[in-house]
Amino acid sequence: MSTKAITKLDIPKIAACALEGQLEQSGAFLYSSHDTIRPGEIYLLGLNPGGQGGPSLGERLGTLLSREENAYLDEAWDNGGGSYKPGEAPLQKRVDWLLSQLGVETRNVLSTNLIFMQSRDASGVSIEQAKLCWPVHEALMSIVRPRVILTFGNSSFSPYRYLHTLFGGSQRYAPSGHGDWSLKGFNARMPWGEVFVAGLPHLSRYEPIGKQHVVDWLKSGGHE
Repeated sequence: MSTKAITKLDIPKIAACALEGQLEQSGAFLYSSHDTIRPGEIYLLGLNPGGQGGPSLGERLGTLLSREENAYLDEAWDNGGGSYKPGEAPLQKRVDWLLSQLGVETRNVLSTNLIFMQSRDASGVSIEQAKLCWPVHEALMSIVRPRVILTFGNSSFSPYRYLHTLFGGSQRYAPSGHGDWSLKGFNARMPWGEVFVAGLPHLSRYEPIGKQHVVDWLKSGGHE
């Protein structure tokens, strides 16, 4: 087996191969600019793109290495609660606040989703789709080599649960400050070293802004 290191230029081909037969579906690969496919401290992972309609994954492949926008900063979003100016939707503001509190620029963090296929809600995607997308994440992470994988969504079907099922490891918990929802985390051994995988409740429903204990927990690697 070749030990040649994967480069940014390999990503579209890896994605096309992994998702053969799925490329006509609407979706997205990155929520950040192509410039974030480089070494970085944090890899941000949601579940999947919401909404309906929009470019197909095949079309997205053609712009994967030229995309300049950051979905959390530059896009105007609509949801059931209304329409928002660029960067002003609740989820966008929460992501930006959290990353800034962790000492990184949102624009510099590779942001993506476990599942690239779009759906109106979580019932429209499956674990089988996550498995199809995973080789693309392996390739991206081999370039980013993050020290933290920050996931939002930590329920039974979530990016956090998928990663814990994949890598195992003793879990750590902390109060989220919202009802009985918890912060969850574990350490995973990756080819480039140990990585802290952190799972927050889904940020479309969970408000982390102003919760300093959440920031402190993340900074400590889940050690209170």
